[in-house]
Amino acid sequence: MTKIYQFPMFRVESQLFHVPGAGYDGGLTAGGAQFITPEPGGFGVLEIMPAIIDTEWIDPAASWLMSKIDGQVMRVRLAASPQIAWSLKRNNQLDWDWVNPVGPRTEAVSTFTATALKGETAVAVDISELGRLLRPGHVIGHAFDCYLVDEIEYAGSVANIVVKPPLRRDIAVNDECLFTPWFTGRISNGADIRAAYNNLGHVKPGNIVLHEAVL
Repeated sequence: MTKIYQFPMFRVESQLFHVPGAGYDGGLTAGGAQFITPEPGGFGVLEIMPAIIDTEWIDPAASWLMSKIDGQVMRVRLAASPQIAWSLKRNNQLDWDWVNPVGPRTEAVSTFTATALKGETAVAVDISELGRLLRPGHVIGHAFDCYLVDEIEYAGSVANIVVKPPLRRDIAVNDECLFTPWFTGRISNGADIRAAYNNLGHVKPGNIVLHEAVL
């Protein structure tokens, strides 16, 4: 059974979930190399730019993370960003302040209103509480997987959505649809993270790139 590690709750400057497709460039040779994922419809990528971390002497979370670059699977809760529609819902303020995280985090969930099978790309979501805030470019989740809203049509209180990448597991009626979703992946650029590390207690790791791990 694959061990899954919880990604530290770093303060972040930016965060982007995207689906680059079936192929991506790598730097194994001077001319680069092209990798092809076996996942139909491509795979998800989460890029996180941490803010300065000033607690490393007390809680060396960045140091711990830098030891998890050998293919370990990480589980990341997405921070508030323009991709998270729920960030706009609460009085036009961010649902969760990652710069000053004080108080409980509000869970934003809805339900799927129709079944969908692994590998499909069409889902139906109850938006009676969220309202018609979802747009192409937003991100929703099911279980511990992220999906980019690629297309959307509204019919009453239901949003009919085409997602990317294809579903990683079956969806049943009344399964939770997360508006503050989880991402499961592996760090793919360990050297970049270590490059900005120092021993002064104010650490700013480099851009962290996680590629989706399909479990």
